[in-house]
Amino acid sequence: GAARILGAGLTRIQGAALDDLPRLGEVALRIHEAFDALDPSDEQGWQRQFSLNPIGVGDAPAAVDPRDRPVQTLLVRGARLPGAQAGALVVFDDVSEVVAAQRGLAWGEVARRLAHEIKNPLTPIQLAAERMQHKLADKLPAAEAELLARNARTIVDQVGSLKLMVDEFSDYARLPAAQLTALDLGEVVQDIATLYAPQEAAGQLSLDVAPGLPRIMGDASQLRRAVLNLVKNALESAERQAQPRVSLALQPRVRDGQRTGLILTVTDNGPGFPPGMLERAFEPYVTHKPRGTGLGLAIVKKIIEEHGGRIELSNLAAESGIISGACVSVRLSKLAKNEENPGFTTTPSAPASPPA
Repeated sequence: GAARILGAGLTRIQGAALDDLPRLGEVALRIHEAFDALDPSDEQGWQRQFSLNPIGVGDAPAAVDPRDRPVQTLLVRGARLPGAQAGALVVFDDVSEVVAAQRGLAWGEVARRLAHEIKNPLTPIQLAAERMQHKLADKLPAAEAELLARNARTIVDQVGSLKLMVDEFSDYARLPAAQLTALDLGEVVQDIATLYAPQEAAGQLSLDVAPGLPRIMGDASQLRRAVLNLVKNALESAERQAQPRVSLALQPRVRDGQRTGLILTVTDNGPGFPPGMLERAFEPYVTHKPRGTGLGLAIVKKIIEEHGGRIELSNLAAESGIISGACVSVRLSKLAKNEENPGFTTTPSAPASPPA
C-alpha cells in the first residue's frame, strides 16, 4: 500500500529520510510541525489530512500532464514510539475516494432540497406572467404593451431556465437504480455516433469500436445518456478550434489473455480542463461553461458507478507541454457471464466435443 501511494518500490523507500521520500517529502515540513506541536505526554498522537498531486491516472493516454491530474487526499496519523529510543510512527491512508463520496452525498442532499423548494413556485410564477400579459395587453398603449410583453417573455424564459436546472438537480438526486441486463455496448456507441453523422462526415468525430466485444451487464438507457453527455461535451469543447477533432473509442480491456472488461475513451482537441478543476469536476456547479450547472459529469459519474465502473478525467499534453485537449476514460468490468457472450478470450475457443 505504501509503495502504491508513494509511487516507488520498497527498495527505494526503505531506509530513506522522510524529507527524501518521493511524495511524502511534499508534506514533510507539515509532518515535522505536527510532531513538534505534540505534547510529550500525549499517547494518542496527531491526525492531519494532506493533499498531494497524484502520480498517474489508470488507463489514460501517456501524453498526460501530471500537473493536471486529480489531487490525492491522504489521512496521516502520527505518534511517538514508547521507550528511550527517539522514534516516531507515521501511518497514511489514501482517502481520496472517501472524501469524494462524502461530497457527493452532501450534494445529493442539497439537490433534493433545491428541487423540492424551488420547483413548486415556478409554475405559478410562469402562469401569473402569462395571465397578466393576456389580460392587460389590449388595454395598454402600444409602448406599454410592448414593455409588458417583453418583461413577460423574460419572466417565462427565466422560469424555463430554472425549471431545467431544477430538473437536472432532481435527476442527480433521484437517479433510478440501473436495471442491468446483457448489453452490447458497441451497438449503443455506434447508434450514438449516427446522431452525429454530419460531424463524422466533416472529420470532426471519429469512431473506433473493436469487433467481437464481450457483452456487459448494463442499463441501455442510462449508458446511452452517459455516452451522449460525454460526446456532446467533447464536441462543445472542441468547436472553437480551427479543426475540431473528437475521438470516440471502445476497446476491450485484456489481462492475462482474457478480456476482463471494456474501456471507453472520449478525447478532444479543445482547451482541456482548467487548472484545479480536475479534482472536483464531478461535483455539481463545478464547470467552465458560462451557463452550465456542472451536473452533466456528476450524473455520468453516478451512472458509471451504478454499473460498477470507474471514470477518470485528464488533460492531454503536446510535446511542448501545452495542454492539447482532454480525455475521459470509462472502465466497465461487469461482463455478462453466459454462453452467448463473445470475446471472453483473445483467441477463439476450442470447438465443443460431439455428444457421446
